[in-house]
Amino acid sequence: MKKMGQWKENLVTSLEIPRDLAMKETVFTVTGKHQAVVCNYRSVLRYEKEEIILLTFQGKLRIQGKRLKIPMYTPEEMYIEGVITEIILEG
Repeated sequence: MKKMGQWKENLVTSLEIPRDLAMKETVFTVTGKHQAVVCNYRSVLRYEKEEIILLTFQGKLRIQGKRLKIPMYTPEEMYIEGVITEIILEG
């Protein structure tokens, strides 16, 4: 199994495909402490004003804060706003 992962990694590198797309890696970008954008997630596990938990392809992404909301999302991308105090990637 490890050999197959290395083969896929080499293919992605040689074809110059962005790693996040080819390996289904989650990308999250935080702007200050009031906005985050999450790309390549699977589903929303919990959505509350003080905690949002997303299931990603690598595990769970836990975003904690105050007055959290999701003003816009698509199956590939999600915007989160509020006062973000902590981001934890589990798994």
